[in-house]
Amino acid sequence: MRNKVVMSLLVLVLALSVVLPVGAKGLNSEEEARLKRWEERGIFEGLEKMKKKPHAALSKVEFAALIHSVIGYGRDGMPWKNADVVRRAKEAGYWNVVFGEGVEGNSAMKKGEAKEVLEYLLPGSELISGEDGSSPLKLVDAVRLIDDKVDEFYHQAGVFSGETIEGNALVNHGDVTLEDVRIKGDLYVTNGAAPGKVTLKNVSVDGKVYVEEEVQNLVRSVKSDLGQVVVYKPGKEKSDWTLVWSDEFITDEIDPEKWTYDIGNWIVDEEGNPVSPGWGNNELEYYTDSPDNSFIQDGKLVIKAKKEETPITDEFGSYDYSSAKLKTKGLFSKKYGKFEARMKLPEGQGFWPAFWMMPEDSVYGSWPTSGEIDIMESAGRDTGTIGGTIHYGEEYPNNTYTGAEYHFPEGEDTTGYHTYGIEWEPGEIRWYVDGKLYQTLNDWFSKGTNQADRYAFPAPFDQEFYMILNLAVGGWYGGNPDETTPFPGEMEVDYVRAYELTGREYMEPVEPEEVKEELPEGAKFPLEDGNYIYDAAYSEPFTVVDAPEETLNPLYWNFVALPDFGGSGTITKEDVGGVPFAKTQVTNPGNALWALQLIQNVSIAEGGRYKVSFDAKSDTTRNMMTKVSGGAERGYANYSGEQTIPLTNEVQSYEYTFTHRQDTDIAARLEFNMGANGNAPVWIGNVRVEEVEPVDPEGASKTPLPDGNHIYNGTFDQGDMSRMKYWDVAVNEPAEASADVPEAARELHVAVKDGGASADDVQVKQTGLQLADGASYELTFDARASADRPIEVQFLSEDGTTSYSDSVSVDVSGDMASKKVNFTMPEGQSDEYGQLVFKMGGVSGDVYLDNVRLIKTSVDVELEPLKNGDFASGFDFWSQYIHFDAQADLSVTDEKLNVNIASAGNETWSVLAEQGNLNLVQGVTYELSFDARSTVARNMEVTLENAGYYRYLSQSISVGQEMKTYTFDLVMSANDTASLKFLMGKFGEAHEITIDNIVLRVKDAGVEN
Repeated sequence: MRNKVVMSLLVLVLALSVVLPVGAKGLNSEEEARLKRWEERGIFEGLEKMKKKPHAALSKVEFAALIHSVIGYGRDGMPWKNADVVRRAKEAGYWNVVFGEGVEGNSAMKKGEAKEVLEYLLPGSELISGEDGSSPLKLVDAVRLIDDKVDEFYHQAGVFSGETIEGNALVNHGDVTLEDVRIKGDLYVTNGAAPGKVTLKNVSVDGKVYVEEEVQNLVRSVKSDLGQVVVYKPGKEKSDWTLVWSDEFITDEIDPEKWTYDIGNWIVDEEGNPVSPGWGNNELEYYTDSPDNSFIQDGKLVIKAKKEETPITDEFGSYDYSSAKLKTKGLFSKKYGKFEARMKLPEGQGFWPAFWMMPEDSVYGSWPTSGEIDIMESAGRDTGTIGGTIHYGEEYPNNTYTGAEYHFPEGEDTTGYHTYGIEWEPGEIRWYVDGKLYQTLNDWFSKGTNQADRYAFPAPFDQEFYMILNLAVGGWYGGNPDETTPFPGEMEVDYVRAYELTGREYMEPVEPEEVKEELPEGAKFPLEDGNYIYDAAYSEPFTVVDAPEETLNPLYWNFVALPDFGGSGTITKEDVGGVPFAKTQVTNPGNALWALQLIQNVSIAEGGRYKVSFDAKSDTTRNMMTKVSGGAERGYANYSGEQTIPLTNEVQSYEYTFTHRQDTDIAARLEFNMGANGNAPVWIGNVRVEEVEPVDPEGASKTPLPDGNHIYNGTFDQGDMSRMKYWDVAVNEPAEASADVPEAARELHVAVKDGGASADDVQVKQTGLQLADGASYELTFDARASADRPIEVQFLSEDGTTSYSDSVSVDVSGDMASKKVNFTMPEGQSDEYGQLVFKMGGVSGDVYLDNVRLIKTSVDVELEPLKNGDFASGFDFWSQYIHFDAQADLSVTDEKLNVNIASAGNETWSVLAEQGNLNLVQGVTYELSFDARSTVARNMEVTLENAGYYRYLSQSISVGQEMKTYTFDLVMSANDTASLKFLMGKFGEAHEITIDNIVLRVKDAGVEN
């Protein structure tokens, strides 16, 4: 050991060096060795007014002086006077806590008090002492107590190398470098290190590294293995939360064992094919892993957004901005806990910094069915506000979100350092800024595309999530940068920390109540006919909102065209077939769907179910989007999901329903979004919003799910928190059995305590199955049991009196295994309420079921699923999409589709024509053929893809000036609903494409009919 304590200790030795010669009377060999070691290291130097005898009791002020020297307090104040020592002790906080406010400094120090002081100042394991804590503390006791906590001290500037410390080590001086040092215990860096720096080069710490808060940015780690770094504040009250992961950014470079990067600007699929640009948010930046965009500086992570002199290009496009997006995916993820980061954010139009979380595995499906937690996001133009949000619901665009804003008190904003965090427990998430709670959420849901019901609460927020830090440029949250934006912009992160709840048990989730509230006083109540829409005939003038500071008319119709999104147009009342319609003439479609909006406020109650209906048309084919949402004070929460409406030149009726699962909103917004879809006009009339009764299919005849499965909740993870919705258990006496679905396993567990006399005595069944006359079915399921045994499967009528199949015995073992039972309905019989029965009686023990599916194998295959491929009926059954970066017009002339493209945009899908709702059958070979030509030779893409963008067919074709026939075959790998798409964007010249004679037909059925 070398000089052990700060120079503040140096004063003590002047007094003790006379008193403590080696071999002093009364010292045993251990005490003598300890004191000798302290002497050699100058630990006592500079400390005065100590008792002359090592076995004499110390006063409180003497012990305080000693411990201050150990920690490194007050080095610049030596030599110390009693008053200085007491002042520092009170500043440190322990004097009043341990001794009491009015205690005299010369009163005797007790052993128990010394132990409390040391534990107050240095965290980690508590000191173990079997001694009488009320007995006086001697100098030899104090030295032993401190030696038990710290084995080595670094209390002078210098380089120390090649050492192995068997226990804990402490650095209490600045400009200390440890090199090639192995510490088998913990390492402490106290605030005595200020104002110098502590450098750790190739240092290995088996335990934890504790860095006092005041010096956290003065520690540097270079190629060291430090384990967990904990920044602490002496005397901090014990918390229910225990740190389990952190990055204090004390390394010279970003730690690759903690962070990885997203690269680029596009969301791509597993095969690297482009799915969505701008990370699905219309972001403009290209994310890099370059040290130009993310690096560590002065103990902080810096993410820098830059405006590039030369655009960055990749195979998908070019980008004028660069930045960085760091994530812990694959390195650290956690289910439940406390997550926080201390950071300062850039100011400027178009900056979008965020600290957020995404699921490690998307177990519930595509975004956002598996959830997203936004801990903090900020629009750079508004430094007085940040937002916290969760995204959930059904797959985009039928998703929703809930959030709130935090408004900083006067004198504070995002450009200063603040700590942003959440506390996440089962069924509840709480948001904090600087420890202040500003939002609590405990109601959400998740529902997949092939399900009858929602996943059981608290899905989707019951899986592991990873953390993300990024600084976006542009996008939906705050708009794009402009000439005022100060580039580069920097987001500085002081630390990121994750905690486990250890002080108590995690709370039990509580099923959200679905009780409809009544609308409060001041709400906009429905008219006598039940319509929540006022002035459906457009008798009142439209309120035009074309500036951010303008507000909506709370009762009647509003036409919104905000300059931030570039939309412009006019709205007028016009009769169509004798019915008043609102006609929007689009001058500029802008750069977002909401660049042009027709809006009316409606009042909707929590738990209410509502139907939106309207008539609409254009003068050609075009899309618009409608939804019911919250306003700015609700973070524009999406209540209904986005509904994409394909318009034609004929008036058609549309409707959608939704359940309002968020707080009652008396100023919700019915929106018709007409931006970013070309200049074609839109007519809207007969608008109604009305309340309807909820529909629960549990007791109804069960329409097969979209994937063809007749079984509802066959995965035992849906419905209420029992996860057994749609299933019944019947037990005949004297048999005894119960059923449950454990949260972790999510498989049905049937505990058969007494199996009774036969298999019929314990039954698990589902009713309401639609079984067709003479149809063939395949039942598959996974099963296991606590011991080898049979179970039986049978199909019956609803009341069980008619058997449609023999009872089939299936052997089950201790390993979960897939089982298959084939079944054919008798000729001349059909049933809308048939039932599947699993019989588990006759034998005691545990039985487990999962992944139950019933698929009709005799499939009615539609020979030509595509309609109006010759365009004899105009654009019927077809729809179009024109992205805001393109200019094109789609029309039908001479029974041919003509696509006049002035600008094809930056993406293949910037201009597209499609026909959806094509029901295609697994195993069937289809032939697609069509004719196409282009006035300018070019390539274009043809795809058959489902709603999740999975492509069953993907072809790039070359088209020229002569009409040519193209033919492709594909074999469907699943039963699915697909869309045929012609992607005609991403081409440099103005031109015209003609398409005709599109046929999609069955070439080889490949299945039993």
